[in-house]
Amino acid sequence: MGDLAEAERVWDDLGEIACLTFVRGVDEAEALLRLGAYPDTIGEKNPDEILELLQEFEGDTPQVAIALGLGPWSVVVELGGFCGADHLLLSAASVGTEAIAVLRHDYASAEFAYAVDGALITGFEPSYPSPALMHGVDSQRLWPAMHAVGFRHPDEDGEERMQRTTAMALVLAQRITGVAVPLGVLDQRRLCAELEPWFTVAYDPGDLLSADRFTLDPHAAPLVAAVEAATPATQRRVAVAEVRRQASALGLDGTPGLDDALNAAATGAGSPIAVDSPLGRHVRAWLTTTQTASALDPGQRQHAYALGWFTTALRGVLNPDPRAAALAAAKPLTSEIPGLGDHALRAKMIEALRG
Repeated sequence: MGDLAEAERVWDDLGEIACLTFVRGVDEAEALLRLGAYPDTIGEKNPDEILELLQEFEGDTPQVAIALGLGPWSVVVELGGFCGADHLLLSAASVGTEAIAVLRHDYASAEFAYAVDGALITGFEPSYPSPALMHGVDSQRLWPAMHAVGFRHPDEDGEERMQRTTAMALVLAQRITGVAVPLGVLDQRRLCAELEPWFTVAYDPGDLLSADRFTLDPHAAPLVAAVEAATPATQRRVAVAEVRRQASALGLDGTPGLDDALNAAATGAGSPIAVDSPLGRHVRAWLTTTQTASALDPGQRQHAYALGWFTTALRGVLNPDPRAAALAAAKPLTSEIPGLGDHALRAKMIEALRG
Protein backbone atom coordinates (compact mmCIF):
# COMPACT_ATOMS: atom_id res chain seq x y z
CA MET A 1 0.00 0.00 0.00
CA GLY A 2 1.17 3.51 -0.65
CA ASP A 3 2.90 2.74 -3.93
CA LEU A 4 3.06 5.78 -6.20
CA ALA A 5 2.76 3.77 -9.38
CA GLU A 6 -0.42 2.14 -8.09
CA ALA A 7 -1.84 5.54 -7.08
CA GLU A 8 -1.11 6.85 -10.57
CA ARG A 9 -3.03 3.91 -12.04
CA VAL A 10 -5.99 4.74 -9.80
CA TRP A 11 -6.04 8.33 -11.07
CA ASP A 12 -5.67 7.15 -14.67
CA ASP A 13 -8.71 4.95 -14.06
CA LEU A 14 -10.76 7.83 -12.61
CA GLY A 15 -9.92 10.48 -15.20
CA GLU A 16 -8.75 14.08 -15.48
CA ILE A 17 -11.14 15.45 -12.84
CA ALA A 18 -12.06 13.32 -9.85
CA CYS A 19 -12.42 13.70 -6.11
CA LEU A 20 -12.03 11.02 -3.45
CA THR A 21 -13.47 11.75 0.00
CA PHE A 22 -12.69 9.34 2.82
CA VAL A 23 -14.99 9.36 5.89
CA ARG A 24 -14.13 7.21 8.89
CA GLY A 25 -16.58 5.05 10.80
CA VAL A 26 -19.66 5.47 8.62
CA ASP A 27 -21.24 3.29 5.96
CA GLU A 28 -21.49 4.22 2.31
CA ALA A 29 -24.99 5.73 2.58
CA GLU A 30 -24.01 7.91 5.54
CA ALA A 31 -20.87 9.07 3.75
CA LEU A 32 -22.99 10.18 0.78
CA LEU A 33 -25.45 11.96 3.07
CA ARG A 34 -22.62 13.81 4.81
CA LEU A 35 -21.56 15.18 1.43
CA GLY A 36 -25.05 16.43 0.67
CA ALA A 37 -26.71 13.48 -1.06
CA TYR A 38 -30.41 13.80 -1.76
CA PRO A 39 -31.78 10.91 0.35
CA ASP A 40 -34.27 9.79 -2.30
CA THR A 41 -31.51 9.39 -4.90
CA ILE A 42 -29.40 6.95 -2.87
CA GLY A 43 -29.50 3.48 -4.36
CA GLU A 44 -27.46 0.73 -5.92
CA LYS A 45 -26.80 0.88 -9.63
CA ASN A 46 -24.89 -1.35 -12.00
CA PRO A 47 -21.96 -0.03 -14.07
CA ASP A 48 -24.10 0.80 -17.13
CA GLU A 49 -26.65 2.67 -15.02
CA ILE A 50 -23.91 4.66 -13.28
CA LEU A 51 -22.34 5.68 -16.60
CA GLU A 52 -25.76 6.70 -17.93
CA LEU A 53 -26.36 8.86 -14.85
CA LEU A 54 -22.91 10.44 -15.12
CA GLN A 55 -23.59 11.37 -18.72
CA GLU A 56 -27.01 12.80 -17.81
CA PHE A 57 -25.52 15.16 -15.23
CA GLU A 58 -22.25 15.89 -17.03
CA GLY A 59 -21.30 19.53 -16.48
CA ASP A 60 -24.23 20.14 -14.11
CA THR A 61 -25.03 19.94 -10.45
CA PRO A 62 -26.22 18.04 -8.50
CA GLN A 63 -23.01 16.07 -8.81
CA VAL A 64 -23.31 12.31 -9.18
CA ALA A 65 -21.18 10.30 -6.77
CA ILE A 66 -20.66 6.67 -5.91
CA ALA A 67 -19.51 5.21 -2.60
CA LEU A 68 -17.60 2.13 -1.59
CA GLY A 69 -16.76 0.68 1.79
CA LEU A 70 -13.13 0.02 2.64
CA GLY A 71 -13.14 -1.49 6.11
CA PRO A 72 -13.37 1.27 8.72
CA TRP A 73 -13.65 3.98 6.05
CA SER A 74 -16.10 4.76 3.29
CA VAL A 75 -14.94 6.56 0.18
CA VAL A 76 -17.14 8.82 -1.94
CA VAL A 77 -15.95 9.01 -5.54
CA GLU A 78 -16.93 11.95 -7.73
CA LEU A 79 -16.02 11.47 -11.37
CA GLY A 80 -15.83 14.92 -12.94
CA GLY A 81 -16.76 16.55 -9.63
CA PHE A 82 -15.13 18.20 -6.64
CA CYS A 83 -17.73 18.71 -3.88
CA GLY A 84 -15.63 16.89 -1.29
CA ALA A 85 -12.72 19.29 -1.78
CA ASP A 86 -14.84 22.18 -0.48
CA HIS A 87 -13.35 22.80 2.96
CA LEU A 88 -16.66 23.79 4.53
CA LEU A 89 -18.38 20.67 3.23
CA LEU A 90 -15.48 18.44 4.24
CA SER A 91 -15.49 19.96 7.73
CA ALA A 92 -19.23 19.33 8.02
CA ALA A 93 -18.71 15.74 6.85
CA SER A 94 -16.08 15.21 9.56
CA VAL A 95 -18.31 16.06 12.56
CA GLY A 96 -17.88 13.31 15.13
CA THR A 97 -15.18 11.62 13.08
CA GLU A 98 -12.53 12.54 10.47
CA ALA A 99 -12.55 13.04 6.72
CA ILE A 100 -9.97 13.44 3.96
CA ALA A 101 -10.47 14.74 0.44
CA VAL A 102 -8.07 14.38 -2.48
CA LEU A 103 -8.89 16.17 -5.71
CA ARG A 104 -7.33 15.69 -9.11
CA HIS A 105 -8.16 18.53 -11.49
CA ASP A 106 -6.03 18.77 -14.61
CA TYR A 107 -7.57 22.10 -15.61
CA ALA A 108 -7.42 23.90 -12.26
CA SER A 109 -5.80 23.25 -8.88
CA ALA A 110 -5.53 19.89 -7.18
CA GLU A 111 -6.29 19.77 -3.45
CA PHE A 112 -5.65 17.76 -0.32
CA ALA A 113 -7.63 18.46 2.84
CA TYR A 114 -7.94 16.77 6.22
CA ALA A 115 -10.69 17.60 8.73
CA VAL A 116 -11.50 16.29 12.21
CA ASP A 117 -14.77 16.77 14.10
CA GLY A 118 -15.92 19.80 12.15
CA ALA A 119 -12.57 21.60 11.85
CA LEU A 120 -10.16 21.73 8.93
CA ILE A 121 -6.81 20.57 10.26
CA THR A 122 -4.76 21.15 7.14
CA GLY A 123 -5.26 21.81 3.47
CA PHE A 124 -2.74 22.35 0.68
CA GLU A 125 -2.27 22.24 -3.05
CA PRO A 126 -0.23 19.12 -3.85
CA SER A 127 1.65 20.75 -6.71
CA TYR A 128 2.93 23.53 -4.43
CA PRO A 129 3.17 22.19 -0.86
CA SER A 130 4.66 25.29 0.72
CA PRO A 131 4.29 25.33 4.53
CA ALA A 132 3.64 29.05 4.29
CA LEU A 133 0.57 28.42 2.13
CA MET A 134 -0.85 25.44 4.01
CA HIS A 135 -3.95 26.32 5.99
CA GLY A 136 -6.05 24.94 8.82
CA VAL A 137 -6.10 24.96 12.60
CA ASP A 138 -2.94 22.82 12.71
CA SER A 139 -1.60 23.28 9.20
CA GLN A 140 1.77 21.61 9.79
CA ARG A 141 0.48 18.47 11.51
CA LEU A 142 0.87 16.28 8.43
CA TRP A 143 4.25 17.61 7.30
CA PRO A 144 6.25 14.57 8.57
CA ALA A 145 3.83 12.21 6.79
CA MET A 146 3.95 14.39 3.68
CA HIS A 147 7.73 14.30 3.69
CA ALA A 148 7.66 10.51 4.06
CA VAL A 149 5.67 10.06 0.83
CA GLY A 150 7.90 12.44 -1.11
CA PHE A 151 6.54 15.95 -0.67
CA ARG A 152 9.21 18.62 -0.39
CA HIS A 153 9.23 22.37 -0.06
CA PRO A 154 8.67 23.77 -3.59
CA ASP A 155 12.18 25.26 -3.58
CA GLU A 156 13.60 21.77 -3.13
CA ASP A 157 11.27 19.95 -5.47
CA GLY A 158 12.33 18.43 -8.74
CA GLU A 159 10.32 18.36 -11.97
CA GLU A 160 9.76 14.61 -11.82
CA ARG A 161 8.40 14.79 -8.27
CA MET A 162 6.21 17.78 -9.17
CA GLN A 163 4.55 15.71 -11.89
CA ARG A 164 3.62 13.02 -9.37
CA THR A 165 2.15 15.19 -6.62
CA THR A 166 -1.48 14.13 -7.12
CA ALA A 167 -0.44 10.50 -6.79
CA MET A 168 1.56 11.43 -3.70
CA ALA A 169 -1.53 13.09 -2.23
CA LEU A 170 -3.51 9.88 -2.71
CA VAL A 171 -0.72 7.85 -1.12
CA LEU A 172 -0.75 10.27 1.84
CA ALA A 173 -4.51 9.78 2.26
CA GLN A 174 -4.12 6.01 2.07
CA ARG A 175 -1.35 5.99 4.67
CA ILE A 176 -3.44 8.10 7.06
CA THR A 177 -6.52 5.92 6.61
CA GLY A 178 -4.81 2.57 6.26
CA VAL A 179 -7.00 1.66 3.28
CA ALA A 180 -6.33 1.62 -0.46
CA VAL A 181 -8.64 2.67 -3.26
CA PRO A 182 -8.94 -0.21 -5.74
CA LEU A 183 -8.79 -0.03 -9.50
CA GLY A 184 -12.02 -0.41 -11.43
CA VAL A 185 -14.41 1.30 -9.01
CA LEU A 186 -17.02 1.39 -11.79
CA ASP A 187 -16.71 -2.27 -12.65
CA GLN A 188 -19.39 -3.47 -10.23
CA ARG A 189 -22.63 -2.38 -8.58
CA ARG A 190 -22.14 0.61 -6.28
CA LEU A 191 -24.24 2.80 -4.08
CA CYS A 192 -24.87 6.00 -6.00
CA ALA A 193 -26.49 9.39 -5.29
CA GLU A 194 -26.84 12.99 -6.42
CA LEU A 195 -24.95 15.49 -4.21
CA GLU A 196 -26.21 18.99 -3.42
CA PRO A 197 -24.12 20.63 -0.65
CA TRP A 198 -26.54 23.58 -0.24
CA PHE A 199 -28.38 21.72 2.51
CA THR A 200 -25.28 20.38 4.26
CA VAL A 201 -23.18 23.54 4.54
CA ALA A 202 -25.07 25.83 6.89
CA TYR A 203 -23.70 28.96 5.26
CA ASP A 204 -20.85 29.87 2.97
CA PRO A 205 -18.62 32.96 2.63
CA GLY A 206 -19.57 32.93 -1.03
CA ASP A 207 -23.13 33.81 -0.01
CA LEU A 208 -21.97 37.22 1.19
CA LEU A 209 -21.64 40.45 -0.73
CA SER A 210 -18.02 41.59 -0.81
CA ALA A 211 -16.33 44.85 -1.71
CA ASP A 212 -12.71 43.69 -1.63
CA ARG A 213 -10.23 44.45 -4.39
CA PHE A 214 -11.35 41.40 -6.36
CA THR A 215 -14.93 42.64 -6.58
CA LEU A 216 -15.67 44.42 -9.85
CA ASP A 217 -19.29 45.29 -9.05
CA PRO A 218 -19.48 49.08 -8.51
CA HIS A 219 -22.69 48.69 -6.50
CA ALA A 220 -21.13 46.51 -3.82
CA ALA A 221 -19.08 49.07 -1.89
CA PRO A 222 -21.95 51.38 -0.76
CA LEU A 223 -24.05 48.42 0.36
CA VAL A 224 -21.18 46.81 2.25
CA ALA A 225 -20.32 50.12 3.93
CA ALA A 226 -23.92 50.57 5.05
CA VAL A 227 -24.03 47.06 6.46
CA GLU A 228 -20.75 47.53 8.32
CA ALA A 229 -21.94 50.80 9.86
CA ALA A 230 -25.28 49.43 11.11
CA THR A 231 -25.91 48.00 14.55
CA PRO A 232 -26.35 44.21 14.85
CA ALA A 233 -30.06 44.65 15.57
CA THR A 234 -30.49 46.78 12.46
CA GLN A 235 -28.47 44.37 10.34
CA ARG A 236 -30.69 41.49 11.43
CA ARG A 237 -33.97 43.37 10.95
CA VAL A 238 -33.06 44.77 7.53
CA ALA A 239 -31.67 41.44 6.31
CA VAL A 240 -34.85 39.51 7.06
CA ALA A 241 -37.06 42.27 5.65
CA GLU A 242 -35.03 42.32 2.43
CA VAL A 243 -35.25 38.55 1.92
CA ARG A 244 -39.00 38.74 2.53
CA ARG A 245 -39.19 41.44 -0.14
CA GLN A 246 -37.21 39.31 -2.58
CA ALA A 247 -39.51 36.34 -1.96
CA SER A 248 -42.54 38.50 -2.67
CA ALA A 249 -40.98 39.95 -5.82
CA LEU A 250 -40.38 36.42 -7.13
CA GLY A 251 -43.82 35.16 -6.12
CA LEU A 252 -42.39 32.85 -3.47
CA ASP A 253 -43.77 34.46 -0.32
CA GLY A 254 -46.46 31.79 0.15
CA THR A 255 -43.98 28.91 0.04
CA PRO A 256 -44.70 26.45 2.91
CA GLY A 257 -42.16 26.87 5.69
CA LEU A 258 -40.57 30.04 4.33
CA ASP A 259 -42.28 32.40 6.76
CA ASP A 260 -41.30 30.18 9.71
CA ALA A 261 -37.68 30.09 8.55
CA LEU A 262 -37.55 33.88 8.24
CA ASN A 263 -39.26 34.37 11.61
CA ALA A 264 -36.54 32.22 13.18
CA ALA A 265 -33.87 34.16 11.29
CA ALA A 266 -35.29 37.40 12.70
CA THR A 267 -34.51 36.18 16.22
CA GLY A 268 -31.04 34.94 15.30
CA ALA A 269 -32.17 31.35 15.78
CA GLY A 270 -32.21 30.36 12.14
CA SER A 271 -31.12 26.82 11.34
CA PRO A 272 -30.24 24.95 8.15
CA ILE A 273 -33.22 23.94 6.05
CA ALA A 274 -33.82 20.19 6.00
CA VAL A 275 -33.82 18.74 2.51
CA ASP A 276 -36.91 16.63 3.24
CA SER A 277 -38.94 19.47 4.80
CA PRO A 278 -41.72 21.21 2.82
CA LEU A 279 -39.48 24.25 2.36
CA GLY A 280 -36.51 22.03 1.54
CA ARG A 281 -38.41 20.39 -1.30
CA HIS A 282 -39.17 23.81 -2.77
CA VAL A 283 -35.54 24.92 -2.39
CA ARG A 284 -34.47 21.76 -4.17
CA ALA A 285 -36.78 22.62 -7.06
CA TRP A 286 -35.42 26.19 -7.17
CA LEU A 287 -31.85 24.92 -7.24
CA THR A 288 -32.69 22.51 -10.06
CA THR A 289 -34.30 25.31 -12.05
CA THR A 290 -31.22 27.48 -11.61
CA GLN A 291 -28.90 24.66 -12.62
CA THR A 292 -30.83 24.09 -15.86
CA ALA A 293 -31.18 27.82 -16.68
CA SER A 294 -29.02 27.65 -19.80
CA ALA A 295 -31.53 25.30 -21.45
CA LEU A 296 -34.50 27.63 -20.90
CA ASP A 297 -35.84 30.39 -23.12
CA PRO A 298 -34.68 33.94 -22.25
CA GLY A 299 -37.70 34.88 -20.13
CA GLN A 300 -37.60 31.70 -18.08
CA ARG A 301 -33.82 31.89 -17.87
CA GLN A 302 -33.91 35.24 -16.08
CA HIS A 303 -36.34 33.89 -13.50
CA ALA A 304 -34.15 30.82 -13.04
CA TYR A 305 -31.12 33.02 -12.37
CA ALA A 306 -33.22 35.08 -9.94
CA LEU A 307 -34.02 31.90 -8.01
CA GLY A 308 -30.29 31.27 -7.75
CA TRP A 309 -29.71 34.71 -6.25
CA PHE A 310 -32.61 34.16 -3.86
CA THR A 311 -31.45 30.76 -2.60
CA THR A 312 -28.06 32.33 -1.87
CA ALA A 313 -29.73 35.07 0.18
CA LEU A 314 -32.02 32.62 1.94
CA ARG A 315 -29.22 30.37 3.15
CA GLY A 316 -27.14 33.39 4.13
CA VAL A 317 -29.87 35.11 6.14
CA LEU A 318 -30.06 32.06 8.41
CA ASN A 319 -26.50 32.79 9.55
CA PRO A 320 -26.40 33.50 13.31
CA ASP A 321 -24.03 36.41 12.61
CA PRO A 322 -26.25 39.43 11.80
CA ARG A 323 -23.53 41.08 9.71
CA ALA A 324 -23.23 37.98 7.53
CA ALA A 325 -27.03 37.76 7.27
CA ALA A 326 -27.21 41.37 6.03
CA LEU A 327 -24.39 40.89 3.50
CA ALA A 328 -26.13 37.79 2.15
CA ALA A 329 -29.46 39.59 1.85
CA ALA A 330 -27.78 42.49 0.06
CA LYS A 331 -26.01 40.38 -2.57
CA PRO A 332 -29.00 39.90 -4.95
CA LEU A 333 -29.43 43.68 -5.06
CA THR A 334 -26.37 43.82 -7.33
CA SER A 335 -27.93 41.42 -9.86
CA GLU A 336 -29.79 44.05 -11.94
CA ILE A 337 -32.63 41.54 -12.43
CA PRO A 338 -35.90 43.55 -12.47
CA GLY A 339 -37.60 43.38 -9.09
CA LEU A 340 -34.55 41.84 -7.47
CA GLY A 341 -31.88 44.50 -7.82
CA ASP A 342 -31.73 48.05 -9.14
CA HIS A 343 -30.58 51.50 -8.04
CA ALA A 344 -33.80 52.34 -6.17
CA LEU A 345 -33.83 49.05 -4.27
CA ARG A 346 -30.17 49.43 -3.30
CA ALA A 347 -30.83 52.98 -2.09
CA LYS A 348 -33.81 51.80 -0.06
CA MET A 349 -31.78 49.12 1.72
CA ILE A 350 -28.94 51.55 2.42
CA GLU A 351 -31.48 53.99 3.90
CA ALA A 352 -32.97 51.25 6.08
CA LEU A 353 -29.54 50.27 7.36
CA ARG A 354 -28.73 53.86 8.20
CA GLY A 355 -32.08 54.35 9.87
